[in-house]
Amino acid sequence: MTTAQGVEIFQYNAFTDQPFAGNPAGVVTDASGLEDAVMQRIARQFNLAETAFLLPPSTADADVRLRWFTPAQEVTLCGHATIAAFTAAAERGVFPVTGDEERVLRVETLSGILRIRIRPRQGVPEVAMQIPVPNFDPLELERGAFASVWGVDEADLAGEWLVLRELDYWYVPVSDRPALRALTLRTDKLAPVAPKAAFAFFSQDTVEPDSHWHLRFFAPFHGVPEDIVTGSAQGPMGVIYLGRAGARAEQGWFEFRGEQGDLLGRPGRVRVRVYRQDGVVSDVEIAGGAVAMLEGKIRI
Repeated sequence: MTTAQGVEIFQYNAFTDQPFAGNPAGVVTDASGLEDAVMQRIARQFNLAETAFLLPPSTADADVRLRWFTPAQEVTLCGHATIAAFTAAAERGVFPVTGDEERVLRVETLSGILRIRIRPRQGVPEVAMQIPVPNFDPLELERGAFASVWGVDEADLAGEWLVLRELDYWYVPVSDRPALRALTLRTDKLAPVAPKAAFAFFSQDTVEPDSHWHLRFFAPFHGVPEDIVTGSAQGPMGVIYLGRAGARAEQGWFEFRGEQGDLLGRPGRVRVRVYRQDGVVSDVEIAGGAVAMLEGKIRI
């Protein structure tokens, strides 16, 4: 709510049920009337990877509008801030859910109208966010040179390299978690190679046995040197994993569990669901909860 005293703001940690874990996001559950420049300043003041703003929709096809800002710019897709925003909206009475109710919302974003499902899970809201079905192309690079930029050996980055063109996310498999830990961001060396890309490195060497992959995500050219838990990168991993796992005759919903943030001391877990029919993926969503950490008002 915007008042003469300021704008109500919240901070939630997403993809966790524990304080001080998961990925923190700023949230404004009522950004009605806020100008773009003000939203950008609020995001800069939060100085988190992303801040999410809920607004009235600009189209009759949507129930609500959602915008995401890093400290540097508006972005077209963000998972963890969406989980945070709709958990806050459920808990603060904007989109409440009770009992076994599931609330389904049509959300207007820069990535199109996306489905959000909110339902109670063990007494707290779980938010499931639809993401655009990813389309991958092979990523052709001089592998040895790229590995050296990150301070690892070419053998550490084995397997098929892919690029998600819509977001310019580069997906690179890594042999194990020690190799993941060894990755060192050198922005000055990356800039000539990929000045607009973000980098998702993943391994099937997981912390917990019921997880399917462990991921690190770097977006230095979007104002986020390393993200803690990245829903927009974890979702496409479900499609990659399903393709690597084979079983192409099977169809329906598949659910996976992605890890991230452990190497930063803030473990997060993402449920990734992929729907495949007749060999074609037609729906993808990420799901998780969030924990309230801060609330207050910001003066504008």
